Amino acid sequence: MATELLPIPNWFSWENQGADIAVVDIDNDGRPDLIILQIDNPPGANRGFYRIGRKLDENGIVTGGWSDWIEIPDWGAWENQGAGIAVADLDNDGQPELIVFQVDNPPGANRGLYRIGKKLDKNGIVTGGWSNWIEIPGWESWENQDASIAVADLDNDGRPELIVFQIDNPPQKNRGLYRIGKKLDKNGIVTGGWSDWIAVDWFSWENQGVGIAVADLDGNGRPELIVFQIDNPPGVNQGFYQIGWNLDAAGNVTDGWSPWTPIKLPYWENQGAGIAVADLKGKGKPELIVFLIDNPPQLNQGYYQVLDLNIDLDKAASKGIWRLLPYNSQVLAVHATVLPTNKVLFFAGSGNNPANAKANFSSVVWDYEKGTFFTPPTPADLFCAGHSFLADGSLLVAGGTKEYDFGHPFFGLRDAYIFDIFAEKWKPVPQMQGGRWYPTLVTLGDGRVLAVSGQGEDGKLNVVPEIYSPKTNSWTAFKNTSALPMYAHLFLLRDGRIFYSGGQYGVNNGVTPRLLTLPTNPAQPITEVEVPGLIDHEEKDHRNQAASVMLPPAQEQRVMLMGGGAFDGTGHHTLEANNRVNIANLTVANPTYQAAAPLTFPRMHLNAVLLPDRTVLVCGGSRVDESREQATLEAEIYDPVANTWTLSAMGRVQRLYHSIALLLPDGRVITAGSNPVRTDDELRLEMYYPPYLFKGGRPLIESVPQKIIYGENIEIKTPQAEQIKWVSLINPGATTHSFNAGQRLVDLEFNLNDAATLKVSVTSEPNLAPPGWYMLFITERSGVPSVAKWVQLI
Repeated sequence: MATELLPIPNWFSWENQGADIAVVDIDNDGRPDLIILQIDNPPGANRGFYRIGRKLDENGIVTGGWSDWIEIPDWGAWENQGAGIAVADLDNDGQPELIVFQVDNPPGANRGLYRIGKKLDKNGIVTGGWSNWIEIPGWESWENQDASIAVADLDNDGRPELIVFQIDNPPQKNRGLYRIGKKLDKNGIVTGGWSDWIAVDWFSWENQGVGIAVADLDGNGRPELIVFQIDNPPGVNQGFYQIGWNLDAAGNVTDGWSPWTPIKLPYWENQGAGIAVADLKGKGKPELIVFLIDNPPQLNQGYYQVLDLNIDLDKAASKGIWRLLPYNSQVLAVHATVLPTNKVLFFAGSGNNPANAKANFSSVVWDYEKGTFFTPPTPADLFCAGHSFLADGSLLVAGGTKEYDFGHPFFGLRDAYIFDIFAEKWKPVPQMQGGRWYPTLVTLGDGRVLAVSGQGEDGKLNVVPEIYSPKTNSWTAFKNTSALPMYAHLFLLRDGRIFYSGGQYGVNNGVTPRLLTLPTNPAQPITEVEVPGLIDHEEKDHRNQAASVMLPPAQEQRVMLMGGGAFDGTGHHTLEANNRVNIANLTVANPTYQAAAPLTFPRMHLNAVLLPDRTVLVCGGSRVDESREQATLEAEIYDPVANTWTLSAMGRVQRLYHSIALLLPDGRVITAGSNPVRTDDELRLEMYYPPYLFKGGRPLIESVPQKIIYGENIEIKTPQAEQIKWVSLINPGATTHSFNAGQRLVDLEFNLNDAATLKVSVTSEPNLAPPGWYMLFITERSGVPSVAKWVQLI
């Protein structure tokens, strides 16, 4: 349901400086009433007025007429920059109180003030008198561009809280902020103290209206915070709203923010706004009532409109949902991995910022369940290193930045470190024989790690592969290979060979997709066999910042190459991406790439993530290199069986160069980073919830051995044993620059032992599943996976 913009009759102001709306059943007749607040800004002192639109019908039409405008006495301010209104029965006598709020804009710092009109009668008249104005402490803004309030009992103790929202208008981009006044007493006094100001993700530089509402939109007993704004760009204004899910007792958004939903407006200038949420049809699904003041050259006019509230949960079972987390990643997530401790490691070294290149290197460990961060000392500039896991769960990181590209190419580091996932410390290991900047590391079936490519200490491409042995804690160099490109997309195959998919950073140096066989004697050359099938210049050479994955399950040995674009090395970022997708079946004697269904959108800087329902999520990227304007916010999911792509939900954050995406053990996908130009660091975290999380109950792994041995059988206890379709190991890998070399899903054969037990055969092939830690998932026939258990394959 959506109405047209409906005018509020008898609007008399030529200039307004704030407004708001509330919807409440004042006379208890079962039909809600509309309360409109405006601040009139005449030549003298300002004046506050409200009026009542009686008996909203199910379409939002006022059917019982309008009251006269009622003046709020002793307004006091000569200049305002925002207003709010709410209704609540503070003294529980059956007659609600009217809470009126204003932002006073004196010559110094602004002030937020509210007062209580006691005992509203059924006509909306304050019959019990007005309180004095009560100042909101800690108001730090000197300029605001509207404000709003709401009242709700957040901690369910019988005493309501006052939620105050403001748009701060500093010299830079605007900020949305709210705080909670706890435990309003019967006189409207905050008796439980005030929270700190809580920042809300904001994009506008100029606003001309804001509104908030609090309502339980998903019926789980915890309210949501709905925030509306009018953006004031150079052209026509536009409205947007977002939903903060599951406010806790302290008023914090605990389950993230939905993306902004746009509302088209016909106005160029507005002077206040507000929103309310009400179930006008009585069917359990609320509508959004939007109110705003148009500010044309003549007399102002107030309007309201009833809209269907866009709740993304309604389509979650087919598209999934995105949630912006209420905190950031602390560091630019150039590199990232999921740890077997149920934490995520982000690291950036100097983070593409030469000012940090001397000693300011960064990494953090994020506990995503608690929302906390630990910052270990970072010993070297690991910016643009390579990485892969060792069998004990340690992350080997090799290379990085020795010098930035001032007057010469980047120089690569020889340094190597392991990150101890349990101690959460960086520890040095012996240096490589040559430096590497933008190298690729791949863990082999015997637990050693192959390092190839990257720019050396002299800025030239390092064509000497090296292998790190954890047993001897040493590096061994091989003979030169072809000039494999930087961050070459490499995969360990079942027979021990290495496959270069054709994806990379930058140009491919004329090196086409190929199979590499490592000799047992490093003095012998690595043999290389080309894999044909990429048919034209775009498929062969425009694979800069493409993505590559080994399609699930790994037993099928099919590698998919997707997207990417050209590279001119100038930094102009004007080259277009492609949507080409090619798949190579590497089980046949003479493999060749075949075309597959193209991506819905051309993308480069995309990220591809294997999901436990054996589909592939692709998210982020841009149609034109680093262009924000051409960034792709819609995710899409590939079904390898059907060879089809399905558009998913639209996220909020643009993810370009230096962005990542990772599967978490609970089945969600975290996205982070983006760094289209130096020092432009995207720190927001956004979580994707795939459709399978909204298709009913999840199977439960009650128990599984934490250590599993190649070739042996194990038992998995699960109440859903009879419903299980797949048992899978997923290696989390470590990702950077659109590629995760270790990521793979390995199928485990199983039989039903009894109604609550699966007898599972562990693979006997370490090339198929290199030793290390894996997420073990069980997945029902409906495609719904469990929460994973971490197991160590030895």
